[in-house]
Amino acid sequence: MLSMPLFRLLRPLCVFIVLVALSPVARAADASIRVHADQLGAPLSPHLYGLFFEDINFGADGGLYAELLQNRSFEYFPCIGWNPRSEKYHALYAWEKVERGGGRGAMRVERGIPLNRNNTNYLSLHVDEPGDGVGVRNLGFDGIRVDAGAKYRMTFYARWERNARGTATVALETPDGEVLARRELPVTGNQWRKYVVELTADADADDAQLVLTIDQRGTLCLDMISLFPLDTYGGRENGLRADLVQALKDLNPKFLRFPGGCIAHGHSLQNAYRWKDTVGDVSQRRPNWNRWGYHQTYGLGYYEYFLLCEDIGATALPVLPVGVSCGFNEPYQCVPIGELQPWIDDALDLIEFANGPVDSEWGALRAEMGHPEPFNLQFICLGNEEHDTPELHERFPHFVKAVREAHPEIKIIGTSGLGDGVPLYPLMRQQRVYSSDEHYYESPEWYVQHQDRFDSFPRGGPLVFVGEYASRGIQLQNAVAEAAYLTGIERNGDLVDMACYAPLFAHVDHTQWTAANLIYFDKRRVVKTPNYYVQQLFGRNKGDVAVEYELEQADQSQGPLPAAAVGVGTWLTAASFDKATVNDQPLANDQWQSRLGNFQIEDGVYRQTDQGADPAMATSSTTFDGDKTVIRLRFKKDDGREGALVVFDYQDEDNYLWWNIGGWGNTFHGIERRSGGAASTLVRRPGRVETGRWYDVRVERTPGRIRCFLDDRLVHDYADVPPGLNVAAARDTEAGQVILKLINPTNRDLDAAVELTGVDSVGSTARAIVLAGAPQAVNTITAPNAIEPVESTISVGREFECRVPASSVQVIRIDVDAAK
Repeated sequence: MLSMPLFRLLRPLCVFIVLVALSPVARAADASIRVHADQLGAPLSPHLYGLFFEDINFGADGGLYAELLQNRSFEYFPCIGWNPRSEKYHALYAWEKVERGGGRGAMRVERGIPLNRNNTNYLSLHVDEPGDGVGVRNLGFDGIRVDAGAKYRMTFYARWERNARGTATVALETPDGEVLARRELPVTGNQWRKYVVELTADADADDAQLVLTIDQRGTLCLDMISLFPLDTYGGRENGLRADLVQALKDLNPKFLRFPGGCIAHGHSLQNAYRWKDTVGDVSQRRPNWNRWGYHQTYGLGYYEYFLLCEDIGATALPVLPVGVSCGFNEPYQCVPIGELQPWIDDALDLIEFANGPVDSEWGALRAEMGHPEPFNLQFICLGNEEHDTPELHERFPHFVKAVREAHPEIKIIGTSGLGDGVPLYPLMRQQRVYSSDEHYYESPEWYVQHQDRFDSFPRGGPLVFVGEYASRGIQLQNAVAEAAYLTGIERNGDLVDMACYAPLFAHVDHTQWTAANLIYFDKRRVVKTPNYYVQQLFGRNKGDVAVEYELEQADQSQGPLPAAAVGVGTWLTAASFDKATVNDQPLANDQWQSRLGNFQIEDGVYRQTDQGADPAMATSSTTFDGDKTVIRLRFKKDDGREGALVVFDYQDEDNYLWWNIGGWGNTFHGIERRSGGAASTLVRRPGRVETGRWYDVRVERTPGRIRCFLDDRLVHDYADVPPGLNVAAARDTEAGQVILKLINPTNRDLDAAVELTGVDSVGSTARAIVLAGAPQAVNTITAPNAIEPVESTISVGREFECRVPASSVQVIRIDVDAAK
């Protein structure tokens, strides 16, 4: 019998071995679960599940931030990034000239007498002949959504070049000229002045335009032309889109990490996210472009983020850059040590902005903006996904020392770097940060196979913050895999302090990160992915303390290996192969069949010379089966970006495995699987290969296990066993309930026998919430409700059975009177 502490050590094996059944009802089940409600495990963090927001996929401007006009201050310019429109941006992007009824005029962007030093561009509208109006129209973000009866607040700044007076007409119109709302107001004087007008639409439209015209000859200067719906969340000016905020609140998040992500340290230090540019009067904030290739107004700034945290009941986790640029971009930039103090001051001043008294410099600004009470900031995040470089090691301690000395009450969250190898965790341990933020985007299979990741993770160092993760897909099977991983997080509540999915938002027409996003939206609709519902199920049903349990299930290991070919290959690399054997039987060079790339025998070795092939592959003309397949060969990288591929379990072009040696730009070794045409990474670790050097390779394949050796050194020992049931158990002390989470990532229904011990009484019925369906099922903008949780009441007792559908997540809340 395995108790939970021992289960942590042996879980990779114990899940798949047959143990003695717990009770007669368990003998017919696929799995039996004994929950010890009186044996408490680790307390679960009160802020375990939360959110990560980054302005990617037009998540802020054009999304959460409710501004309906694009390029409102004429500050756009060409930039770089993942957005196909990046290089097409210009100062008049999304604006067009309007000439009506014989009107004639010209428009251009000038900088002569700007609104302020942060908004240096403005529109100069010269009217030669007013006719029925000369002006401009804004197209919004691919059109403006308006609703019949809804009210909109339109603001702009204007001044005449010479002292004059005219009447401005502002209107919401369809592309064919139908007027949906219209108002007139006088515009006077040669000094910048703010104008405000309210519009009420009399019809619905998704392609409306904001039109502003003037009836007077002369030159009118315009800036900060803005349009907001009045029904923002909480009715705030400069507010947020209500339906998107509600979608966040419905997740019951306990923290919000913001504003990124890679935009925090920017494409370079020149466009790093500096929070001081994002506070104060909106018209005086300095806009910026971000790493994803589009512009940010910073109308959604740090003040608005703090308000959002209050609105959704989340603790604020602001992220600050630490003097180094994004390691993925070249050239890698670092603030000189002697110039680091302003960046450190940003961290200290942010704490003052959030928590300082109203008579402090930054506390006064907070009060002036409308929030004299402190925001009660508890955490600060230093860095995001930095690379493990000497420059980072040199700079990071300066930030920690300054924050710790000035504000010992603030908990510092550091960064573990990118990937499950957590390369920066040793530095974070050395710096004694509160927790360390790790990021990984892996296949669904990886999350299922690694749900035991934290069972043997070393204790005694910083807590773990899983700050960005996703399984690269929004099908139900992706969500179920992520749920399986979360059971391991809950089982290790003494170590994992916080976890959040990433990215959060994606506009369906402006998506840079295409792998997976939690919430999709357009102008009107919000799509909650299956992944969203997993986050919601775990966020609403966490409990406050884990309870110990035992899980037994049938042996899932496979029988003999099926007949399959082996192979060799490369990715964007030329390489040579030689002396291949399978089970000690030579595989001559003429026994390979080239499938992709350019393979040929030269000088007695088998060479692949096409460096553009991704991949190149050749497989054996014979197949191999039995209880064990051992592949031995030599390879040499001749030229190119990566290393070599050793193929095994090859059934056809859509079903095989390979060992990728020196993959991912010659930075990792990893085992990858292609199943039904879908690729997934099973395991990987840092590693590289040298050009011109021969390596000895050995792959040992047995049922349920893969071992890979490079020059007789074990690189991977991977348990390739079919998944089974995953379980998390906790108590909600206040509700008097045991919360049982059952996750089935398999393709068949599983019957579970459950026994509750350590309770004086158990309710006869329980609330069950199930997320289930076809593994490939998705929610889309046209079918947003294809996959949703279904709630029901089930019969329970001290012993009961339940069916866990294939590819499903099930939460059961059981009323108990726990034994004293």
